Amino acid sequence: MSERVYLVGAGPGDPDLLTLGAQRAIEQAQVILYDGLINEQILEFAPAGCERICVGKRGNGGAWTQPQIDDLIVKAARDGQRVVRLKGGDTAVFARTAEEVERLEAEGIAYRIVPGLTAALAVSAYTGIPLTHRDWSSGVAILAAQLQNHDGESEAEDHLDWEALARFPGTLVLYMAIGSASSWSQKLIAAGKPMGTPVAMVRRCSWPDQEVLECPLGSLAETLRVNPRFTAPVICIVGPVVRLKSKSTTPLPSKPITVIVTSPESQAQRLADVLRPLGVTVWIRPAMEISRAETDGIDDAIDGLERIDWIVFSSRHGVKYFMERLFELGGDSRKLSRVLIASVGGATDEALRAFGLRSDWAPQGDQGAEGLLSEWLPQALGKRVLLVRTAEGSEILREGLVSGVEQLQSVDVYKQSPVLGWQDIEAIRSKIVHEARVGLSVWVTATSSNIARAAWVLLGAESDAVRWLVISPRVADVLISLGCRQDRIVVAQRASFESMGRAIAVAELIGTGLG
Repeated sequence: MSERVYLVGAGPGDPDLLTLGAQRAIEQAQVILYDGLINEQILEFAPAGCERICVGKRGNGGAWTQPQIDDLIVKAARDGQRVVRLKGGDTAVFARTAEEVERLEAEGIAYRIVPGLTAALAVSAYTGIPLTHRDWSSGVAILAAQLQNHDGESEAEDHLDWEALARFPGTLVLYMAIGSASSWSQKLIAAGKPMGTPVAMVRRCSWPDQEVLECPLGSLAETLRVNPRFTAPVICIVGPVVRLKSKSTTPLPSKPITVIVTSPESQAQRLADVLRPLGVTVWIRPAMEISRAETDGIDDAIDGLERIDWIVFSSRHGVKYFMERLFELGGDSRKLSRVLIASVGGATDEALRAFGLRSDWAPQGDQGAEGLLSEWLPQALGKRVLLVRTAEGSEILREGLVSGVEQLQSVDVYKQSPVLGWQDIEAIRSKIVHEARVGLSVWVTATSSNIARAAWVLLGAESDAVRWLVISPRVADVLISLGCRQDRIVVAQRASFESMGRAIAVAELIGTGLG
C-alpha cells in the first residue's frame, strides 16, 4: 500500500457487504477515522494497535466539522500513519469525499478511493422492493432530502427542482429523509405528485434491526408522528415500485453478540479465536498488562532446579516467562528432566507443550489452585517444591503448600498491572447502554481474579449492566464481592478457553458448541 490515505466505503451495515478492497485497507490501517453509523463489527478487521477515532456527524449539529476531519486526516498522514477514512455506504454518495480529495491534493498527499455499496443499491435485496421495473419505473433519482448548509451555519438553500422531481418517470430515493419528511413530502405534492403515491421508509438497511414503514405520500408526516421511535438513519423510496415488493428478500444478519475480551494481549487472541466461530463480535481490550519480573529471583530458581522435586506452574504466563529466561541463560527443557511438573489446568498444560513439556499432574476435576491442592497435595508431602507465580496472584496455592511440603521456594516470574484506561471507553459504555435498550447484552470475559477487578473498574457504572463470562467459580466470587449480580455471570465448567466458548454458546443459544 503506497498511498498514505484510503477513502473507504463500508457499505450500509451488514459486514457481508464490505468489499475485499475495503477489508484489505482496514486490515493494514494504523489510524481509522470512521463515521458514527459504521457497523462496529467492520472495525474488528483492524489490527490490534490501530487507533480508531469516531468522527461521526449527526445532521447539521454534529460535533465534528468537515474541516476538522480534513485536518485530522492530513495530520495523521503527515505523521507517517497509514490512514483509513471509513464512510458509511459509498464514498461518492453524500459522503463529502470530494472535499477530502480536494484537501489531500492541495497537500500533495497520495490517496486511493475504495468504493462501497450505497444503501439505495442494497435496499432492494433487503426489502424486496425493486428500484426499476419495465412497466413502472424507467429510472432512479437519488437525492438528499436534508438541505445542505455549510459547517457551522444554520441556514441552507433548497436547490432542488421539485416540479421536475414530481414529474420524474421513475423512482425517487431520498437520503437523510426523516428530519425534513413533512417539508419534502408537501413540496412534492404541491409540485403535482399524487398524494396516494406509495412510500417505503427503510430504517437501518441491512442491519439486524432493520425496519420498514409504508404509507401514502400524503400521510408521511402523520405516519412518522405516530411512530416516534422510527429515527435516522432512514432512506425513503417513493414511487409505484413500492407496491411490487416481493416476498423473497436477503436474510438480515442475526443480532450481533459483542464480547469484550479483557485478557492480556498474549492470550486475548487465542480466546478470540475460540469465540469468533460462534458468530460473535469480539473486541480485544486488555484490562491487564503482563511483563516479566526482575530476573535475579528467576535465575536463582533455575540454578537450584537440581535440588527440587516438584515445580508447580500456577499459570500459562508463569510457564512463558520462566522458560524464556531458561533459554536466555543457555539452557533448554532438558534442565527439567529430573523434576516433576504440576500445573493448575489445561491452559497451563498447553503452554508447557509449546516448550516440549508435559505436566506430571494436573487437576482432573475442578481446575485452578483449589483443584490442584485437593488432588495433588498428597503427592507433594515431604517434597521440595518450587512454585512459579506472580506477586499479584492469589495466595491460595502458596498457603496450601507451606504446611505440607518439606521445602517451599516461591518465585515471582511476572508482574500484572491494570491498564489505566481504554481509549474508546466512552464508545464502549454507549454500546452497553444501547444494547441494553434493545434487549441485547454485551459480554465481558474475565480469565483471572485480577482481570475481573481491573475490568470492573474500567467499565465503571456499566460494570453491572454487562454479562460476565468467567473461567472459574473463584473469578465469579470476586465479581460478586464487587457488587455484580450472580445472574449476570456465566461460569465455564472447566478452566479453559474452549469451555468458556461452550458456556456462552449455551447461554446465548448460538453456534453448535465446541468439541
